[in-house]
Amino acid sequence: MRIKFCGTTSLADMRCAVAAGCDAVGFIMGVTHPTSDAVAPARAAEMIRRLPPFIEPVAVTHLHETEDLIRLVRESHCTTLQVQDTVEPAELDDVRDALPYVKIIKAVHVMDRSAIATAKRYEPYADALILDTRTAERLGGTGIPHDWNISAEIVAGSEIPVILAGGLTPENVAEAIRKVRPYAVDVHTGVKKDGARNPERTLAFAREARGAG
Repeated sequence: MRIKFCGTTSLADMRCAVAAGCDAVGFIMGVTHPTSDAVAPARAAEMIRRLPPFIEPVAVTHLHETEDLIRLVRESHCTTLQVQDTVEPAELDDVRDALPYVKIIKAVHVMDRSAIATAKRYEPYADALILDTRTAERLGGTGIPHDWNISAEIVAGSEIPVILAGGLTPENVAEAIRKVRPYAVDVHTGVKKDGARNPERTLAFAREARGAG
């Protein structure tokens, strides 16, 4: 099972994820909704310079204008772009044309069964989908699980990889993987303690995820 740890704000956060054997680290940048873990693209680029080989740096953003997305990736030096907000599918093609080396992940917020149609709409334009939870205020990082039955249906019908996020923790990730069978899992708030990424919870999450998948 592949694992991404999101909300990386410091070298300590990054080293914690690397020590747990992560496949990717997420840097939240270009925010329009509340988050406690945003970093500037230049700061992300500094950390990425120290990232070991074979670990993917992911730009996680609320931005939705094509030029803003392209600029963010170039400034941060990320090689994967995760778009959390609504964009027109064709605009993802514009980003791909400008940045042909970048993989694009499109967030689908699983609030009800309409997420199934939304996933299908973006499937031809993205390299992967990420199934997340949102609230009126937040586009991610809510700590709230969604309906895994809907997520499992999306995974079963998808022709591209699907990543499961939204309220995952060391305590529930194994159950979620067995239920949904995703390509990968993504965690942010679920491995925090006292507001910071916690090494013990990070290791426990990785152990449970790998053991389940």
